Parts: sequence; C-alpha cells; structure tokens
Amino acid sequence: MIFIDRTESNPYFNIAAEEYVLRNFTEDVLMLWESKDSVVLGKHQNAFSEINYPFMINNRIPIIRRISGGGTVFHGPGNLNVTIIRTSKNDQGLIDFKEFTKPLIDFLSDLGIKAIFEGKNNLTIDGKKFSGNSAHIFKNRVLHHGTILYDTDLEKLESIINTTSSKFEDKAVKSIQAVVTNLRNHLADDFNYIKFKQTLKEYLLKYYNINEVRSFTKHDKNEILRLMQERYKSWDWNFGYSPAFDYSNEIIIDKIHLKCSLRIKKAKIEGVEIIESDKRKTEIEQKLTSKKFSQISIRTVLIDAGLSLEEVNIYLKLFNLA
Repeated sequence: MIFIDRTESNPYFNIAAEEYVLRNFTEDVLMLWESKDSVVLGKHQNAFSEINYPFMINNRIPIIRRISGGGTVFHGPGNLNVTIIRTSKNDQGLIDFKEFTKPLIDFLSDLGIKAIFEGKNNLTIDGKKFSGNSAHIFKNRVLHHGTILYDTDLEKLESIINTTSSKFEDKAVKSIQAVVTNLRNHLADDFNYIKFKQTLKEYLLKYYNINEVRSFTKHDKNEILRLMQERYKSWDWNFGYSPAFDYSNEIIIDKIHLKCSLRIKKAKIEGVEIIESDKRKTEIEQKLTSKKFSQISIRTVLIDAGLSLEEVNIYLKLFNLA
C-alpha cells in the first residue's frame, strides 16, 4: 500500500481524485484529505430533497455527487476524510465497513476514547455520530471512504439539512438523521486539529505498513481536472442524476394563495400545475415545462414572462429555490 500526500482543498478535485485513483492506480492506496465547505451526496440520492437548497445557493456552497452510495455528508474545515482503495482477487465480500473502520476505533482507544461501530456504517461516541462511511466497487477494486468530524461547524452542518423534505415524493436513498459530535469535545485542550491529523497519519502508516509516500504527478492532476470538469462540476451529474420526483407546496403571501405540483425528471420540469387563488396559471406552466429546476433557470423564465422581481421571488420560494 502507498500513501498519497494530498494538500488540495477544492472539493470537486478531491471527489474526482478518488475515482481517478480507483480506476487508474494498481496499488492499494491510503489518502487523508480535507475540503472547503461543500455538501457531498450519495450516488442515488435526490439532491433537492436532501439539502437546504436556498441555504446552499445563498452561501455558495458546492453540491457534489459521489460515486458511492449512502447518505449526504458535509465537508469543510475541521472534517478529515479517510480513503482506502484496495484490490482483491476475490470479488466476494469486498465491502467491509468494520474492517475499514477498525484502525480508527483502535487509534481512538489509544487516546482514551471509546468509539463504537453502529448500524451499517457509522461510528459513534456515547450514541452520537462522528463518522459516516460508504463504499464503491470497480471491477476487483473497492473504494472505502469516511468522514471524521473533529472540529466541524455543527451549526452549518445542521443548516444544510432540508427541513421541507415532506414536500417531496421519490424513491431515492434517504439520509438517516443522527445526533452528531466533534472529536474535539472528547480530547485534551492541547490536542488540536493539526496534531490530530499528524498523529492519525503516523498511526495509519504504521498500521498498514506503508513505506512509500507519493504525490500526484502533473499527468495525474491534469486527468483529475478533466474528470472534475466532465463529471463532478456538471449539472447533469450533480442534479440531473437525481431520481425522478414529485414536489408539492402552498404558501400565502400578502393574501395571495399559491399552490404548485411539479413532476421533475433528470432535474427538469416535466409536468407542472400552478394555482393562484383557485385559478390555474397556464401561461406560466407552459413556460416552465422542460426547463431546468434551478434557481437561475426558473428566475430567467419568470422574468422573461413579465413577472416583477417581487413576484419572481415568491415563486422561487414556492418552489423551494430561494
């Protein structure tokens, strides 16, 4: 096994790098990395029902879909990510979260912290989650990766959760809500994030008997950037890959009663019904049909339809896009 030394904080690059290494390296690989604020979806999740879309847009937080399953996670300062990629001659039982998380549990035990493996893929302390994990198989190679909440902004993490998910109907994989905790709360005051990262790195290098440390070559970086642009920064992947869903909502603003029912497929409006004070808004319905279900796209359509900015913002709120 080799260790790839990573310093990039671009979340699109970091997610693309995992797929690139999985598909193009032959060695077993360990990576520790961290990203700027971003939200990472499981492969089969609905981007719109999982996240607080208005909060993400207003705070310019990227939304990125990964190739592994599981639930939505928040990446940012104070959140360390661990990636293990291994090759197996036997394609049975490649995914083993207990084996993947054992070194972290042992490491924390040495620090006096009792971490427990719970459910399918989580680690907890006193019933509070600090690590979520997922996996993806490519041929005879498996990617295991997981988050470690060390000193993450938990208020921001809570803000990304969609509290209006009941308005969505779909068959997408749902995130399981859990009470979370930072490891920082369970360690001595002098055990800061830098010390934690370095100590864990040394422990894992020894655990996996790693003697070779590499960095990405110029070729590697160019290929990762290409993959990043083609997949991980694309609307079709991050939003369009969401399973088809129905969305319904109603609001009352300044005595105006608005209702909507939307059918979204590949992140585009396939069917729409809008009722304002018991009257169908057929002209707006026609203009919205087949358009991207995004704030900028819907805003443009409504402005072109002659609505005032105030009216546009009301509709965006109705659609949970602002």
